[in-house]
Amino acid sequence: MEGYLIWLIFLALVILSISIIQLQAGRSGRLQRDCRQMQMNVHGLQDQIRERETKLDRLQRGYSQLLKLKTRASDLEDELKRTKHTAEYKSAERLRYLEDYIAHQGATPAALFLGTFPPRGLHSIESHLTRMLENARFEVIVVSPWIKRQMWDRIAAPLHKFSRQGGRLVVFMRGCESDYSSGMSDDIQNAVKSLGGEVLFVHSLHAKIYVIDRREAIVTSANLSKGGIDDNYEAGIWLNDPNVLKDICAYIDDLRRCRQP
Repeated sequence: MEGYLIWLIFLALVILSISIIQLQAGRSGRLQRDCRQMQMNVHGLQDQIRERETKLDRLQRGYSQLLKLKTRASDLEDELKRTKHTAEYKSAERLRYLEDYIAHQGATPAALFLGTFPPRGLHSIESHLTRMLENARFEVIVVSPWIKRQMWDRIAAPLHKFSRQGGRLVVFMRGCESDYSSGMSDDIQNAVKSLGGEVLFVHSLHAKIYVIDRREAIVTSANLSKGGIDDNYEAGIWLNDPNVLKDICAYIDDLRRCRQP
């Protein structure tokens, strides 16, 4: 009987040992599976990191290239400005314009009458001036005794583009303190300087002339003000006759010599 009991105890121990072994084997299998899954996750994360590093590297190269292009664009803009301020460039543009004028003489009018007539809704002075500014290449000359900031802001968009392309802007005005204090005119020196232009003061000025690239001009009664462009009955002539333009430019050169500090 005792031998039978011992045998049963031994058998129970064997079964317990086997169960423990199986339990440990199961745990080991799960651990191995978990380990393999973790390794797969790590590999996946490593792939994602490598992919993001590749994208970051491409972005860095692209950004570096963009900086180089921006620097090159800035250099080209500076070069263009220097070129447009040379006499050779202006002479070449003038010669090209004269050749075109001769070739198309008679095809387009050399002069047009412009008027601002509020009751009829006519504002052809502003529309023609805006078109001229949009087509300006190297020089814009504004001769207006009184200039109001409201009107200056209305023509600012094409002037900003013109300035970025290296164009030269010159503004003649009276520049009297009495004009500013009375509200007839505004001090726009900073606005003009921000475009790389210059303001010249001629205290006895009364002419109103707008010249673009020395190839077309408006000679008018209209100041660059709301009254001159919107409210008053104004009139003027647009022209592109080279002989008349030569005289207009000579007159503007005389104004330059008459300027006050």
